[in-house]
Amino acid sequence: MREYRYSALGSNGQTVTGIRQAESTDALTAELLEIGLILLKARSSFGSFGQLFSSSGRAGKKELRDFTQHMSTCLSAGIPAVSALADFQELSKGTFGEVVSDIRGDVSSGTAIDEAFARHPQIFSTVYLAMLSAGQNSGNLDEAFEELVSYLEWNENLKSQMSQALIYPTMLLVGIIGLLMLMMLFVIPRFETMFEDVDFELPTLTVKVMAMGTFMVHWWWLIFGSIAVATIALKMYFRTDQGAYNRDKFLLKVPVLGSFIQKIALSRFSKSFALIFASGLDLLRLLDLMKGVVGNEVMARQLTTIRNRVATGETLSESFADADVFPPLIQRLISVGEKTGSLDKSLMRASQYLDKEIPRDLKKAFTVFEGIIIAIMGVVVCIAAMSLLMPIMQIGGNI
Repeated sequence: MREYRYSALGSNGQTVTGIRQAESTDALTAELLEIGLILLKARSSFGSFGQLFSSSGRAGKKELRDFTQHMSTCLSAGIPAVSALADFQELSKGTFGEVVSDIRGDVSSGTAIDEAFARHPQIFSTVYLAMLSAGQNSGNLDEAFEELVSYLEWNENLKSQMSQALIYPTMLLVGIIGLLMLMMLFVIPRFETMFEDVDFELPTLTVKVMAMGTFMVHWWWLIFGSIAVATIALKMYFRTDQGAYNRDKFLLKVPVLGSFIQKIALSRFSKSFALIFASGLDLLRLLDLMKGVVGNEVMARQLTTIRNRVATGETLSESFADADVFPPLIQRLISVGEKTGSLDKSLMRASQYLDKEIPRDLKKAFTVFEGIIIAIMGVVVCIAAMSLLMPIMQIGGNI
């Protein structure tokens, strides 16, 4: 599927612009004709490479939240969806405005609102589309948008906490790398010229540090090039299913950090499962969606196994019994919720509990990370200082 930015002529003679995914320009023309639009021109974003720089993928989170809040307010007040979309389209500019225009055109032509939204997966996530579809089918579209507002705010708050906690450790990491480069590329080479004419054997530590500095001065381009190549190779590997699984499996085993990552994934699972289950979506379809929500390949594979076991007739609690990524608390809440018929409420309580635990684990994880970085910085400074002071002290002793 490619993304096209198009201009089309409407039945009222007005030009309509928008963004839509289609297999080809012919398919785009046919889709637009179905909703009463005649394609005038279309510009492709050139497949997967173009999607990397696609403007629709960069639609702001604030725009999405404001749009969802607008739809919730309008639908709750009894305003038709087409009118609500038109009102927001007038206020919105740029890419998101074009997307809303396209959705409005689809809905005006009789397309179900969840299907119209589903044509823009770069902007609307699987959870968003699933909750919208469930709200459409149950006739509670206003409640679905209201729940989505809460979900988006929760998700942004979670990401904000992680970003804030990363600021100080990142500054420390950049500082230690900068200090290392400064010493290796500028300080040590100057001392090397000072020690060239000494008539005694330099300490082993000094010789090795100076050799490392010389190597970095002459081969810095190879070092940075190798790091860049290795980074790109790792990113490509982690995009594969096996690479993502191996990465997540390793991270889950890292002390402190692994517990935090697990709770993040569990919180996403609990919150999303509770919201979508309450909207009445089929359980098997719901479990399929959860694989793309948790953001952890190890948990996603266990959810695949759970989904297959449920499909064979096992209860949900029995299917979760052997899933070690899901702790006993989650399994007990699922069991109780299944027996009492309040699975959504049980998992919502689990999400609320995890939301309280995550900030504490986040602080603990990055406190440990900060300590490690400070210790590494101390070791680097100590080694560099000793390598330079030892020959100076030896010169003083000889004098």
